[in-house]
Amino acid sequence: MQLTTTFRGLNRSESASAQSNLERSTARLDRLLEQPVPLRAVVEGGSPEYGVTLSMAVEGEDLVAQCTGHDLALTVTTACERLRSQLVRMRTRRQTNRQKPVASPESES
Repeated sequence: MQLTTTFRGLNRSESASAQSNLERSTARLDRLLEQPVPLRAVVEGGSPEYGVTLSMAVEGEDLVAQCTGHDLALTVTTACERLRSQLVRMRTRRQTNRQKPVASPESES
């Protein structure tokens, strides 16, 4: 997975911590992908809360996961979990659609 990260309003140590957590958490996403996919991450620091937005395009679908919270590590991990859930749902839906029987012309009569 190719990770592109943008940090807004974070100091150097917060940026390093967020990068480390992103790399660790996104490693689990690689197992769900058949080919390398670029992942865009925007990590924003605000006075009350941090915000994380993850986005990727997989097989024609745009997946976006957002999370806000007071703990940077937990916010990054939660956003990655939300994206993982979307990948699992998409994969399950595609497998189900592939396994559906196709109606033959004789059965419609």
